[in-house]
Amino acid sequence: MLDRYDLAVVGGGAAGLVAAVSAARRGASVAVLERMPRPGKKILATGGGRCNLLNERLSPEDFTSTMPALVASVLERFGLEDIRAFFQGLGLEMTSDESGRVFPATNQASSVLRVLEIEIGRLGVAVLTGFDADALASGAKGFSVVSESGRKIEARAVILAGGGRAYPALGSNGGCYGLAERMGHKIVLPVPSAVPLVVRDPMCHLLQGQKVRVLATGLVGGRVTRSAEGELLFTQYGLSGTAVIDISEGLSVAVNREGRRDAAVLVDLVPFMPEERLSAECLRRLNAGWAAKDLTAGLLPDKFSLVAPQVLKEAGLRGETADPAKACRALASALKAKRFAVSGTRGWNEAEFTSGGVDAREVKPRTLGSQLRKGLYFAGEILDVQGGRGGYNLAWAWASGFVAGLGE
Repeated sequence: MLDRYDLAVVGGGAAGLVAAVSAARRGASVAVLERMPRPGKKILATGGGRCNLLNERLSPEDFTSTMPALVASVLERFGLEDIRAFFQGLGLEMTSDESGRVFPATNQASSVLRVLEIEIGRLGVAVLTGFDADALASGAKGFSVVSESGRKIEARAVILAGGGRAYPALGSNGGCYGLAERMGHKIVLPVPSAVPLVVRDPMCHLLQGQKVRVLATGLVGGRVTRSAEGELLFTQYGLSGTAVIDISEGLSVAVNREGRRDAAVLVDLVPFMPEERLSAECLRRLNAGWAAKDLTAGLLPDKFSLVAPQVLKEAGLRGETADPAKACRALASALKAKRFAVSGTRGWNEAEFTSGGVDAREVKPRTLGSQLRKGLYFAGEILDVQGGRGGYNLAWAWASGFVAGLGE
């Protein structure tokens, strides 16, 4: 006997589960088709296992997309207070930190998934696990979805909510892109986002494993893409840490999608001190007889004793110099604006998000319905809509899922 539903939701992640709840609450019969043994596995890994599910500063300006107006229209229908009320209605208590990040009061991501599962069960939503959607077709009566194993589901409408390509081990393998393409949709080439950067620089080798708080700025062709304060981690392959992760999207797009070779990170390694004061302090130390390797002592971690001589060497000031003031200005300039050329990014297994996806210009703003195929909808990271770390990306999943579940 063929299974028939009003709605089939392909993907049981954050967006898919909320879409199923939204549709079932308006009386639709709903099936969630999930390729993993259990839905919501990626939710359990978010926020370091705490699930940063929202941000109190949520606004459309926090997102990038081929169609920014689409984000604004979705958040207008289901925004910050609506998301809060939705989870409170499920029984989830929440708490916020000083940066506006919202977490479950239990500090456990499993609490978020559990209340969603309870509501899914209460509403009678069918959850079909191990269903790896391999084919999607449309006809006069709606859609048919066929799994890799040959199981077939029919539905009057379909929501593609299979996510992007980040963390494939948690369920997102980009499989829904192919389904969208078969329905005629254009895919903006997906690239890793919120991802460590590949940099070939002697400083990375010298400081491998060292963490330091910095101000990092992304540059593409000399144009600033984004700046962020936070932790920088030097690695054997380049740069990581929260500051780098937060500015990585524009650099990944430039390098991986556009093939550009002019992407770079400009790092202020001493953000707490103006360059002029830093230069003067270095000069004071030199005049007091300090060795070059000690010029950063007390300002930067001890491992930076390897860096000052290297920086002076790169500035063409080898060994003793007849102009110590010039040497100190060069050192201060290098520490305040160290430039790292970006040659690539780490892969999907290390990326938190995906940049790219179904071209948002082919999607109806208020409903997230396809402009090309009636009855087809999109929700979550499958769309070319990107939110940053800090609860923004998950907020988009909740909001887009709920709106898509409302239908036309």
